[in-house]
Amino acid sequence: MKKSILSILFLSLTLVFAVSCRDVDDKETAQEEEVEALIEDADNVEVKEDKLKLESPDGSEIKVKYDENGEIEKVKTDDNS
Repeated sequence: MKKSILSILFLSLTLVFAVSCRDVDDKETAQEEEVEALIEDADNVEVKEDKLKLESPDGSEIKVKYDENGEIEKVKTDDNS
């Protein structure tokens, strides 16, 4: 239950960030859409302050870091397969 609530919360926050940043480059918009898709497909989502750790069904881990404005600062991929 807690995992579901956290997933829904951060999906909602991600959607809010995407809508509120309409004057961004296409590259940033594409990156936000990619991260949203990763969040939806993730088996496990861990949340720490300004960071998300996503575990995909294939066993790879993706770490997303947000800056103080709520924009994606860095996306790091670790393959554990």
